[in-house]
Amino acid sequence: MRNNIFIAEANRQSFTWDNEPERWSYTEDGGLFVLAPAKADYYQDPAGKHIVSSAPFLHRPAGSSFELTTRLGAEMKHQYDSGCLMVLADDRNWAKLCFEHNGRYATIVSVVTQDGVSDDCNSMRVDIDKPYLRIARAGACITFHYSLDGERWEQVRYFGMKLPDACRVGVVAQSPQGTGCAVEFDFLTLTEPADE
Repeated sequence: MRNNIFIAEANRQSFTWDNEPERWSYTEDGGLFVLAPAKADYYQDPAGKHIVSSAPFLHRPAGSSFELTTRLGAEMKHQYDSGCLMVLADDRNWAKLCFEHNGRYATIVSVVTQDGVSDDCNSMRVDIDKPYLRIARAGACITFHYSLDGERWEQVRYFGMKLPDACRVGVVAQSPQGTGCAVEFDFLTLTEPADE
């Protein structure tokens, strides 16, 4: 059975907002609704033209080994509108896995930012409304996965990252070039070795 950490009040109290949006709420069925404001994003352009950490990020602490999983849908009206999972050490070192609109259709996108420089990678097209996303960490190694059904998982990216033992993990809603984006996370699970 899935351990949805959005449901229990005690779990909710362990979450903190960076860039808390004006509109957000927990849903009746244990999910989370977030309305990202206009121009909200996390990105550090290698060319230095677009450096921003303004997107709503609801997070909690996690250790050096975990799996973070969600299923989400996003009302994609503008290019780059998206909902994401993110692991963050600080403003210059973080990584996110997104369900994102590329201007024509929905895709899976990953962004890895180290020492203040983002590496942006567009992956596969997604033809369903609500895919599953997962971030797994094992020490200095991070793996991004996505799934159409929550059963069969496809690896999107595997990379090394210098992170402290304790980091922040959670969900992001963003609309880098748009007027806002509504994102609904149906659930969020965080599994760490101590939970097993």
